[in-house]
Amino acid sequence: MKPIRSNELNYIDTLIHDKFRNRRQNIESEIEAATQKQTDKNYKSFVEKLGLKAEIKAFKEAEDKLKKFVSQKESYEAKLYSAKQTAAGKLESKLNSWSSIRGWKGNYNDTMSIEIKDYDNIEHYLTKACKQETKQAVEKLPKFKVKHDLDLLEEQAKNVLYSGRDIKDVWSHLGQTFKTSGIPVAAPKQFLQLESK
Repeated sequence: MKPIRSNELNYIDTLIHDKFRNRRQNIESEIEAATQKQTDKNYKSFVEKLGLKAEIKAFKEAEDKLKKFVSQKESYEAKLYSAKQTAAGKLESKLNSWSSIRGWKGNYNDTMSIEIKDYDNIEHYLTKACKQETKQAVEKLPKFKVKHDLDLLEEQAKNVLYSGRDIKDVWSHLGQTFKTSGIPVAAPKQFLQLESK
């Protein structure tokens, strides 16, 4: 039995790390692209499913009226501002309730806290929430199942690497592991061939 030398061990360990990191990054990029594409398709039905159409319409109307008459009397401006705040408050309340129920995440993975100041804020929050839910659905698709398997395959590869086995056995197992995970690797061919019994 020929043991793995220190420099071979370091090289293979770095190779495993780099190959899995690159594969994981490629999959994450594909997931991000698929998520964004599906989010764009899902946005309208997502908003309808949440039952926010009336609140959004009411908020938009209140904001539009405020903008239109901002140059008029202060008392009328204050009245419209109050209507906008009321509409925003109702919408914020409903959105924050949905955020809590559906587990939408904010900037630091805490629950998304929604604060509406302008009409444009609504689309920002809803797009972010829609994207989170869409990404969860996209990640469950069969073609992205390998993302969840990569961690297990990498752990398996490292376990074999540090098992103290013969280098030929290690490379044979790593070749199969890389193949299973869809990672191309230029491994020594003589190590990857199965011995005849």
